Amino acid sequence: MPYRHTPVMLKEILEYLQPKPGGNFIDCTLGGGGYTFAIAKEIMPGGKILAMDLDEMAVKNFQTANVGLRFNNITVAHDNFKNLQKIVEKHFKADAKFDGIVFDLGLSSAQLEDRARGFSFNLAGAPLAMNFGDSIGETAENIINSWSAEDLAKIFKDYGEEKFAYKIALAIVSERQLSRIVTTGKLVEIIVKAAPSASWRRFQSKIHPATKIFQALRIAVNQELENLRAVLPQANNLLKAGGKLVIISYHSLEDRIVKQYFKQESKNCLCPPVLPICQCGHKASLKILTHPILRPTEEEVLKNPRSRSAKLRAVERI
Repeated sequence: MPYRHTPVMLKEILEYLQPKPGGNFIDCTLGGGGYTFAIAKEIMPGGKILAMDLDEMAVKNFQTANVGLRFNNITVAHDNFKNLQKIVEKHFKADAKFDGIVFDLGLSSAQLEDRARGFSFNLAGAPLAMNFGDSIGETAENIINSWSAEDLAKIFKDYGEEKFAYKIALAIVSERQLSRIVTTGKLVEIIVKAAPSASWRRFQSKIHPATKIFQALRIAVNQELENLRAVLPQANNLLKAGGKLVIISYHSLEDRIVKQYFKQESKNCLCPPVLPICQCGHKASLKILTHPILRPTEEEVLKNPRSRSAKLRAVERI
């Protein structure tokens, strides 16, 4: 099955990265290869791009697609971007610096439509896996069937920002005592019954009541927020002076982490305001380029509805 994914805000990505012949770049979220192929074309001759993805399906489909396109300046790694520095050291010189790095933190269409993963609540009979990669041991099924109500409620609230987190968690714990919860359809049924009817009517025209729970489970299974926090300093250190770091996020938790890191690294001092003299010695390493952040155009959202929540932030290495 082809790995379908429409690259979000590709025009804006290229405008900020400004790839030129001879440049070296990193695409930390290969996906369908939209960014990678576009950058690879612009940096010829002499330029190289390193692309990576934890999803083996994405890597294999990209390699198949490149057989016909024959780009020889692309290196692909099947790995988690949290290991960015090690991946770079494996494929480049230890002191390599890059002209630009890009992240698209969203799910691909191929991942959402893959029944074996169970990312989408619209696939009623799918297993509760929600893994990006094959090597991750945790699954949504294990979390749902073994975590306490308190721990479930915590991830539903922290990762899904779900208002009725504890009520839904209690319903899950009660239901699993009767039989193990193993499919997306069963979990959706429990969530819909647990969500207050007034809430269901209020959200019916906007989002499904299972949306936030599925988001929370996916984040927990793949340790998405921890991995993002781990990779940002690595990406910053790999940029050469004038290099650009561009990140597209799709929900407030990811965007908040990116925003706070960019804000922190654009300041010369992180000391509390009450201190008259700087004692931390922190020096700004990044310059924020997106004031305000960028959102997809109405035309793009019409063509690709999944882009509607995208937020683009870009910085330049000082």
